[in-house]
Amino acid sequence: MADDPAIAFEHVSKSYASGRGDARGSGAAVDDLSLAVQPHEVLVLVGPSGCGKSTTLRMANRLVEPTSGRIMLEGEDVTTVDPVGLRRRMGYVIQNVGLFPHRTVAQNVATVPGLVGWDRKRTATRVDELLDLVGLPPEKYARRFPHELSGGERQRVGVARALATDPPVLLMDEPFGAVDPVGRRRLQTEFARIQRALGITVMLVTHDIDEAVRMADRVAVLSTGAHIEQLASPLDIVARPATPAVADLVGRGRTARLLALGRLERADLDPGVQDGTGGTPLTVGAELGDVLSALVGADGPLPVHDEQGRVVGSATPATVVRALDRLTERDQQGPETHATADVDAPVGTLRT
Repeated sequence: MADDPAIAFEHVSKSYASGRGDARGSGAAVDDLSLAVQPHEVLVLVGPSGCGKSTTLRMANRLVEPTSGRIMLEGEDVTTVDPVGLRRRMGYVIQNVGLFPHRTVAQNVATVPGLVGWDRKRTATRVDELLDLVGLPPEKYARRFPHELSGGERQRVGVARALATDPPVLLMDEPFGAVDPVGRRRLQTEFARIQRALGITVMLVTHDIDEAVRMADRVAVLSTGAHIEQLASPLDIVARPATPAVADLVGRGRTARLLALGRLERADLDPGVQDGTGGTPLTVGAELGDVLSALVGADGPLPVHDEQGRVVGSATPATVVRALDRLTERDQQGPETHATADVDAPVGTLRT
């Protein structure tokens, strides 16, 4: 039905006959998880190693079979359908991409359309559309092989392949973890553009709270057994951690440190002067932590004033994300850095 979640976990558990349970050797890998992913949203699962986040993701397309409970895809119980057919309906992107090394880029992207019986013309048109969408012009990349691509380019091909048959849901397991920090940021930005353009529902796993905050509409912070410590917007996760486990995860990351050290700059601002209500007035140069606190108490964008009291733009949660992006990039490169890895250069090269 139209109002059904895209994916719904209903009291789902996963245990193993060996009793090994989660990755640390005790308890169920997933224990009585109930969670709904809404249509068109990006829901990010984040938590420490062994908390069950990847197991949860893989149960959605039955790469891992649940021990109990139900998993619904657009209102249909996934355990009642053919698992191979199910996987062809759900895009899947993993950290190391898994491209076929003996097949060209175009042939890799065409894999699922071929399996489901698309004709050559329809498949070729779709491959070209998707390569353009992910920023790999087909006239340049279609005939290349995976070993001729950079890590970032291979990851883009993996995304294109996952989107080939317009799946309603895209599952992503640490999709950018194997790419260097600068390239990872660019891929995150590019993927956000693609997701907005397509409106696809995304369920993404990461261990990086900064990536979760940057990419999600909602974040689910998990602890051992896929227990949900907090399920909320990125803004609430950072500003109002619900449990000590969430506070610890946020506090250990770069985000909390940069919120304390960073300052709001004009380049971060959104255009326009639309007033929200209930927030604290903001000025250029305000500490990012104070900006975040003000936005939590507001019901919309807040105007930002310069030193003379003139409104020069507005602040939203996206403003804070942009500021964190800028500061994190500076932090990663450092003042003495003169060469960075280029996500679109061949593997092993540097851009100086």
